[in-house]
Amino acid sequence: RRPDNVIEVVISSEKGADFIGSKGGQLILHWAVDTDDDGTWSRPPKQMLPDGTHYRFEKQSVHTNFKLEDGKAQVKITVPDHKAPMKMRFIIFHTGGQDPNAKFWFKNSHDGEFEVYVCPELWKRDIEFRIEKEKNQKGGIFSTLFRKGQTQPQAPERQFSSEVIEDTPDSEPFMEPSPPRNPEWHWSENQAVTVPKLKRSASEEERLKAQEEEDRRVAAIKAKANDDRTHVKVNVMMPLDIHKWALPSIERRFQRLKDIGVHGVMCDMWWGLVEAEPRRYDFSFYMSMVEIAERVGIEVEFVMSFHKCGGNVGDNVYIPLPRWVRKEADEMGRNRVFYTDRSGDSNDEYISCGADETVRIKGRTPVCIYSDFMQAFSRQFDKFFHTVLKKVQVGLGPAGELRYPSFPLSKWCYPGAGEFQCYDKNMQQAWADYCEEHRHKDWAKRFPDVKGYASEPSRSRFLSKDIHSDYGKFFMRWYADFLLAHGDRVLSVARECFAKFGIEISGKIAGLHWLYTTAHHGAEICAGYYNTNHNNAYSDIAQMFKRNGATFDFTCMEIKTGRDVEHPYLSDPEALVKQAAAAAKEHGVKFAGENALPVDNWEAFDMILQKGGMLDSFCFLRFEENLHHEGNDFRKFVKYMGRHKRPVVAAA
Repeated sequence: RRPDNVIEVVISSEKGADFIGSKGGQLILHWAVDTDDDGTWSRPPKQMLPDGTHYRFEKQSVHTNFKLEDGKAQVKITVPDHKAPMKMRFIIFHTGGQDPNAKFWFKNSHDGEFEVYVCPELWKRDIEFRIEKEKNQKGGIFSTLFRKGQTQPQAPERQFSSEVIEDTPDSEPFMEPSPPRNPEWHWSENQAVTVPKLKRSASEEERLKAQEEEDRRVAAIKAKANDDRTHVKVNVMMPLDIHKWALPSIERRFQRLKDIGVHGVMCDMWWGLVEAEPRRYDFSFYMSMVEIAERVGIEVEFVMSFHKCGGNVGDNVYIPLPRWVRKEADEMGRNRVFYTDRSGDSNDEYISCGADETVRIKGRTPVCIYSDFMQAFSRQFDKFFHTVLKKVQVGLGPAGELRYPSFPLSKWCYPGAGEFQCYDKNMQQAWADYCEEHRHKDWAKRFPDVKGYASEPSRSRFLSKDIHSDYGKFFMRWYADFLLAHGDRVLSVARECFAKFGIEISGKIAGLHWLYTTAHHGAEICAGYYNTNHNNAYSDIAQMFKRNGATFDFTCMEIKTGRDVEHPYLSDPEALVKQAAAAAKEHGVKFAGENALPVDNWEAFDMILQKGGMLDSFCFLRFEENLHHEGNDFRKFVKYMGRHKRPVVAAA
């Protein structure tokens, strides 16, 4: 249909609606446009995207959810006719049904993909003629063909005969003769005006020149990349309050670490310290630290720490989020910005992923704020890329980990499952929308109750029973996917910032090993890791990391299975690490590790060494003054870990 210069395409299916009704889940249109009818898939113009469409990073195709209308599964696409492509190509698939891992693809039995004309060639010519006509009526380019003061010559008024000519079957078709030509009508050279050749404006020329210089600069930095390391590297995490240290003392400690074979150091770059005012970044301390590392000859891996320091295991210093962020949250309502639990308490450790695209803080969304921070860091430190700085870890949640703040130390104690964090206004609205979209409006106000952060899981109906019901599976799919979508958004802007320079990025995943041997995996699911009901949470995460070119950094490498296997702990950290490492390998993602707790005995060091063959790198938490002393197990650990060959990551 083409009403009012707008082309409307409707794709609908009664069978699709029946399929959703019987299987549940969502029917999705996987589509792109074909502008030249050559079979090429191209990303649709923005004017063509209906509500419910999701761009896919570095993909030419997009995904649009079908909606149920009048007994049909339907997608309605509209586009201004002058922006319309010739064709669109698509495949339909179903996901999220009774088996969360299954996807059913509906394809054209002959060609694999469907195609439909959006703007046929005949329409295209008609549109072009209309646009050209509108330009002429508005005094377009032809109005410049006449000198100032001249008027366009007009044809004389045509004279029609009053004689009536009858059209009979035997007569020739009547054609009125053209009026006689008047010499005054002919164009002459002195009447014509030469249309000047279009030139770029000075500002456009400057922009293109600046872009060319930027491209050369980026290419020169990327050319310095040399990732020829053959063995596992060991870094040391520096103290949380290193920003309080004197620079000479930092240099002495860096030198001692290098002398015992440490490859580099890792350090939090606190958002709350760097961006004290919106868009004003003070990297001065961290710049001094990098310059010291360059002199000593070791690497630095910064963590983009967008979380608060204080409230987690090992936190011995308090560094809140920037004051202007907390002030805006107080004015808007803390439960619009921060994660909120069932009792209504908000946690200001990290901005809720529900606020990613729905809340503006000083005119910017949280994801935009994170992107600006990383871009500012990149501009400030790019001269050290591939010499001192080769990798950046991107903070994705509390303690820098991709998870919900389900076990804050102020309310939780080991081995409690924690609580679900889905009660801020944005997440409640997102859950209600999800329920309505999937025809479960009756669940929109229903949330799981685990009976407290540290309660016995058997007291919770949800953990002991409902987690395996249709409702439990439906809720967990939304809860986990909501967290994955946050990780995808933040890692995608990080990749946009660093990938052009060839700088590696990573994300950190928590090793929640307690309650791992239960059917409900309570600690994991409350944190957003859907690792039950035959769903592999770590495979889902690794797949998302793969899309963004990120390394999978996992904790609890030092913990041995055996101490806490019985009730109420039901822990199996070794099996958990193997599951995470296997997921990373399956998807062709680098796997790195950390210890979760302080290491003070050789048994813990040996446990890490046993996993060395699966690690691309290892970061030891945390620096202590005696690490370099003779007889310290850490010196021996660094020596042995350096003998492990770096695993080759095969593309998935």
